[in-house]
Amino acid sequence: MTDSLNKSPQAPESLMHEWIIAGIVSASARFIPIPFVDDLVRDRCKRFVISRTLAKHDTDQSMKSLEPLYSGDGGCLTGCVGVVAKAPLKLLLFPIRKLVSIGTSVRGVPLEVMRMVLLGRTLDRCLRSGRFDKPGTSAADVRVAFEAAFAGMDLRVVRAAISDALAGVKDWQASATASAKTAARPIVDTANDLDVPVELDKTASQVQEALSRPGVSNLFTEFDERFDRQFG
Repeated sequence: MTDSLNKSPQAPESLMHEWIIAGIVSASARFIPIPFVDDLVRDRCKRFVISRTLAKHDTDQSMKSLEPLYSGDGGCLTGCVGVVAKAPLKLLLFPIRKLVSIGTSVRGVPLEVMRMVLLGRTLDRCLRSGRFDKPGTSAADVRVAFEAAFAGMDLRVVRAAISDALAGVKDWQASATASAKTAARPIVDTANDLDVPVELDKTASQVQEALSRPGVSNLFTEFDERFDRQFG
């Protein structure tokens, strides 16, 4: 276990709020009945998380060096080739995948929110501790450790907490889906912004309050320990 990581300060509340917004928007892409939108919105939301987190640190790391953390296919060339190769099959299976995605939204939405929060939190911890300054450590290593740690987590408690928070906000799905549609539009700059209407901002605040409860926040510590063990 890495002591320097465990003793690093907590991320600002404002940054946590942005991670949650990204998670809600990413999760809401499942409600848009257009092929390939899910992956596009998810990658842009991850890019938003990485960009916002990176902006809070004085570091030599750049968006380019951290690309493995937000690129769904591991890079531009690999990604483009992969998308072209998989497109016919994904298009054929789209109706089934979409129905499954919507049908499992009760479980899938909270998990996607938590994934985005943990992604941002993990990058923040690594930047605070100087993890990337150590020889041989790359964003690809962080991604591998992150995925392994996330796969091993029992998130039933946090799923219930986020679901309860979302249930307490009227029409959150409509505002979040509208933001997801905006995120899916072609972009001409690298601002990496997300459209955040008032309703979505309120929804994120409710989720943030739920994640601050002792029984839920303990899961962050467990994830940190799992992540740190992946590095040895």
